[in-house]
Amino acid sequence: MSVVSYTESGWDTQEERWDDWEDEEMNMPMKCLFCTHMFQSPILLFRHVKQSHGFDFLKTRTELGLDFYQSMRVVNYIRTLGMSDPNFGSVSGFVLDGSEAFINDDAYLKPAIAEDSLLYALDELDLDDTASVGSCSADSSARTPKAKDPESPRERELLACIRKLEQQVGLRERENKFIADQFDEYRQMVKRQFYDGIDTGAKQDDSSVDGNQPEEGSDYYFNSYAGNDIHIQMLQDKVRTEGYRDFMYGNKDLFQGKVVLDVGCGTGILSMFAARAGAARVIAVDNSDIIHKARANVIENGLDGVITLIKGRIEELELPVPQVDIIISEWMGYFLLFEAMLDSVLVARDRFLAPGGLLAPSASYIYVTAISDTEYM
Repeated sequence: MSVVSYTESGWDTQEERWDDWEDEEMNMPMKCLFCTHMFQSPILLFRHVKQSHGFDFLKTRTELGLDFYQSMRVVNYIRTLGMSDPNFGSVSGFVLDGSEAFINDDAYLKPAIAEDSLLYALDELDLDDTASVGSCSADSSARTPKAKDPESPRERELLACIRKLEQQVGLRERENKFIADQFDEYRQMVKRQFYDGIDTGAKQDDSSVDGNQPEEGSDYYFNSYAGNDIHIQMLQDKVRTEGYRDFMYGNKDLFQGKVVLDVGCGTGILSMFAARAGAARVIAVDNSDIIHKARANVIENGLDGVITLIKGRIEELELPVPQVDIIISEWMGYFLLFEAMLDSVLVARDRFLAPGGLLAPSASYIYVTAISDTEYM
């Protein structure tokens, strides 16, 4: 499943997969059976055990015909010895002959240490390649013993837990794929409804704002914000618009005499709120042609002496000041992230926000709940 990310100009997919997480779990470091050394693979671990502690686990497992459960008991038994003997890490010789009672004692099916990744690796060992750890001769044809059918109640309980976990993992993978498919369908639907009807060859305004000429051939993302309709819809959202206004008007001490950057200014409404809240200078940036209407709005409200409007991408342009004290932006879209502006706001923060400066808003949350509607199912 691809992971969807957001850019200011559209959607992107990264070649990341959910099963990468599983790979990371399988690559968790494994602790030596005797000492504190850590290893990334069981082969390296057992090579160390043979060379440093005189115990050839792989050869012993093959010669004694230990199954998966008995191998687990051996691992847990040895770890238990190490936990009770502080000098166990210096052991240089360890031998099993198959007569040990613990090999069939279900008490040692319980992991001696939490999250013991070596136990998960036991079933994956290929004992055909014992030459790679120097435990058998080159002409050895011994094969990995298959796990026998569970015989004791504890073994049957453990196997049932394994099967249940496997089913849960399979279910989660199917759920993840379903969610990814549904999200992709939603993304395509929104693109068809809001973007595909836009004429990307629309006539550009030849006027400039602060010397920046409008770019020709702007992609559909920026053209989608050039018209009035989408901005009327946002301005009529009273909760959104008045929320920003109340924040700035209610905290004029934060804005008094400060330099403010408005990322994606649109019609300029937030920039004008900031100016009226006492900002000494407001720099309004937008890469859409709506900025020309914003300039008219600023002049109409007599704030052109405070607000400077710049057309361009925040990732590429240079501001007339090295740093700003406050960054404001209304970047939230459908399901918070749809308008794909968050990346641009973060770039602005990293490039221009002074140490100790204010990013508003600086936190947001997504709440999800399940619903059922037979009309759409």
